[in-house]
Amino acid sequence: MAKLDEQIRTMKGYFEADCEAEGKLSLGLEVEHFVTHSDGRAVTFAQLQAALRDLQQQGDAPVISESEYLGFRAPALSAVIGPACQLKITLMPQRDVQDLMDSYNRFYLQLCLTLAACGLRAWTVGYHPTQRAEALPLIPQNRAEALDRYFKNTGACGGQMLRATAATRLSIDYFSEQDFVRKMRAASLLTPFFVLLSDNAPVYQTSRNSAYGIAARVRQDVDRDRCGVIPHLMDPDFGFARYAETVLTKPQIVAWRTNRAKAVGSKTAPELYGAHISRREAAQVLSMFFYDVRLKSRIELCAADCMPPRYVAAYLQLVKAVFGSPAALQNVLRHYSGVTTLDITDAKRAVCKDGYNALVYGRPIGTEIAWLLMQARSRTPSQEERALLEPFMTLLMNRKTIREVENYNE
Repeated sequence: MAKLDEQIRTMKGYFEADCEAEGKLSLGLEVEHFVTHSDGRAVTFAQLQAALRDLQQQGDAPVISESEYLGFRAPALSAVIGPACQLKITLMPQRDVQDLMDSYNRFYLQLCLTLAACGLRAWTVGYHPTQRAEALPLIPQNRAEALDRYFKNTGACGGQMLRATAATRLSIDYFSEQDFVRKMRAASLLTPFFVLLSDNAPVYQTSRNSAYGIAARVRQDVDRDRCGVIPHLMDPDFGFARYAETVLTKPQIVAWRTNRAKAVGSKTAPELYGAHISRREAAQVLSMFFYDVRLKSRIELCAADCMPPRYVAAYLQLVKAVFGSPAALQNVLRHYSGVTTLDITDAKRAVCKDGYNALVYGRPIGTEIAWLLMQARSRTPSQEERALLEPFMTLLMNRKTIREVENYNE
């Protein structure tokens, strides 16, 4: 117990050190893409490595893990291979959505040209468009292999999450512990809406898909210890220490040992690390949890599917407008006062079952998304920024999802 208490205090100190000086919100963007041959065959690890080496510029730093080349880090972004050859593009946080999208679009164009020269293509969908999950091999990395083994005993869909889902993740900064709590709660409350607005899995396990929220359905059956809504979110004492205690006392699966990741199964952090957990060890612990909204060095919103760029821009602008405005943030918390973590889980299930016909927190989801978008529009003074929200407005007006309006067969 004494060791756990010291680890909690240490990790809480890291969270406090990561607080930004209060000011304008900055947003980080991470988009995962599937890569296939032009005929739909899955890309191999070696083929994707070769394409990324072609894309890497002089001065970019290679990302090497367990002696394998996984991609590179450039000054403003990184491109790294995921557990089953998803390609993860991560951009450094910026305050301006259009600047962020300009950086992403420039790199995505270069990526597509490089891939095309190799007979490959990148997809902007949330579930693998051409292969069943079990047909996709994992890359040779201890972390992915250990997670895959562990998830076979915790749920039915761990292999699908690792191999066949691709997400759009946004990260936002926090200015204090109180601000962290507000943003964690608001982001979790809004997750069911983000699931529907980003719903983008036209294919599931090689069959045409008409179900809502495939990735959310998958995450519901992976591992209760590390997916879904963070435990104790709505408790009065929720904060840095409670978050730290939650992740430190759950099975770690993989630990950081002698500068590499090693499988450790169900051992907890107090069983694995010293009383004073290092920053690198703390980062490893935090990376092993896949909550809808999680804390690493920033708050990360993880529930959205990979989407085409204009929808990514709409998502960024929506999050910027709501989480960059203390008044809008307070309105969200007031509007959903009394909602519990179980209510959030039930709301996600309702979205996955009924889409735009779902009742969320006792209200029709369409009216709630309209209210949320109006909150964003009213906090977006420039016409150019308001225009970024239009793709979501159009989806709502037509009661359609991205997978229903985009043509992925071209």
